[in-house]
Amino acid sequence: MEQTPLYLVPYDFTPVSESALRLGLDLAEANKGKVLLLHVVKKNTEKSEVKKKFKSLLAKLEVKDQELATSKVLVGDIFADIAKASELLDVTIIVMGTHGAKGFQKIFGSHAVKMISSSACPFLITQGKKEIDKLKTIVMPFSFEKKTIQIASFASKMAKQFNATVHLVGYHDKDEWLEKHMKQNQMLVKNHLESNGVSCVIANIEIGSDFEKELMKYAASVDADLMAAGYFQDGIITNPNSFIQSMIENELNLPLLTVNAEELTVNTGNMVTSF
Repeated sequence: MEQTPLYLVPYDFTPVSESALRLGLDLAEANKGKVLLLHVVKKNTEKSEVKKKFKSLLAKLEVKDQELATSKVLVGDIFADIAKASELLDVTIIVMGTHGAKGFQKIFGSHAVKMISSSACPFLITQGKKEIDKLKTIVMPFSFEKKTIQIASFASKMAKQFNATVHLVGYHDKDEWLEKHMKQNQMLVKNHLESNGVSCVIANIEIGSDFEKELMKYAASVDADLMAAGYFQDGIITNPNSFIQSMIENELNLPLLTVNAEELTVNTGNMVTSF
């Protein structure tokens, strides 16, 4: 029997977490799944008050949404416990709002990046300023690093569910060997998408251009609804935390689908996973 999709929403009763809840409910409705709202407190004495807040929140939802959502309050550390919960519950995806990065967080990575790095579960992250009222265009950046295409399975599954097109934006390099491997990855992802009935477009950015800047220009030009980028600690980018952070805080306020590529055990040759 196929498992019911479960969407975990870390909830802190702020507008961005409200946006994350809406995305989670939309996914659950589209996939006949469930949503679990999770709040982590530091002390056991704080649980009662949060439970009251959850009861009030759930009561305000539409009846159809109330049937999809439940809540849980844990005592512990938000980073460790959300990762543990996602693993124990076999969560399909963690849907999370982010407040962005401030001060030193821009150097060491935001709370969202820290959470991504501690879990093998895919994340759908929203800034809370744009809702997915349609999902027709997904933009996926990647390079010669195989880790950058680990996100393809998740992007493929989501694209198929919503009949969306995936735009593959390759990072060109002056090094011929690196350029060759980028194109190999490009064809690997293209073949995977098309074999799963997903439409894709290859859109390369010129060698020597500012990749992040041109990537967002391209996303704007195709009216993108979602970005999909893998996270990993080492690679062609000097500071990978900075790259994924820029994707999280992108100027178009697009939600980001991401996953910690280093934690995955996915066979990238077959790119088989569940979503």
